[in-house]
Amino acid sequence: MAKVITQIYGCENIIDAQIAAKLGADHIGCGYGEVAHLPHQKNCAQAKEFFDALPENVVRVGLTIATDVDEIINDLTLFEPDVYHLSGDIRDIPPEGVQRIRDAFPKLKIMQAIPVFSGVPVEEQWPEILELIRAYEPTTDFFLIDTKDPQSTIGIGATGATHDREIDRRIIESTSVPCIIAGGLDGSNVAEAIHQTHPYGVDSCTLTSYPKFLQEITGRIKDPVKIYEFIEAARNA
Repeated sequence: MAKVITQIYGCENIIDAQIAAKLGADHIGCGYGEVAHLPHQKNCAQAKEFFDALPENVVRVGLTIATDVDEIINDLTLFEPDVYHLSGDIRDIPPEGVQRIRDAFPKLKIMQAIPVFSGVPVEEQWPEILELIRAYEPTTDFFLIDTKDPQSTIGIGATGATHDREIDRRIIESTSVPCIIAGGLDGSNVAEAIHQTHPYGVDSCTLTSYPKFLQEITGRIKDPVKIYEFIEAARNA
């Protein structure tokens, strides 16, 4: 099996991000933009400082849940990462809008979040998911498959919830776009998820973080032991 890349989100400070890089994370991501849409979101200058502190071999992934293409283009003018992760409601930026972003920033790679639901039968979700895949394939460099909270109106993912990996497998087998799978992954289950789906990459945010009380005590978000276990399990899958 080809190497499966590892992507780590939730590194709110530079030290956490540098530790994740030293432990071997291939992609490191954070949310940014001039209009605050997320807790702990960085502005564009802070995002540049954050990513400039990382080694050159790390792929810098900037995330947004913004759905105003003009707002997104302004943010990218101020700071352009290696990969830009569109994680808002997918239908709020049609493929034509994503193409506008690509045309404005030809070197930028686009990661499009694909929402899947926990507890909803695969067959019930599949027609709509396949429709989204086909619509966004021409404008997308990576698909990020993540669990969507049916009750949430804020973006896709970062719930810590799993979903049926059969959906991931079907998406991966249905498209030539490299797919990164997410949703409740950690060192205990990532190897099984890789064997089930054969993805391009795996992503972890919530389950490689400290519990809230330890975040408050340490002033840090990410747990180095959990990051290490996640990366090692993915490498050895």
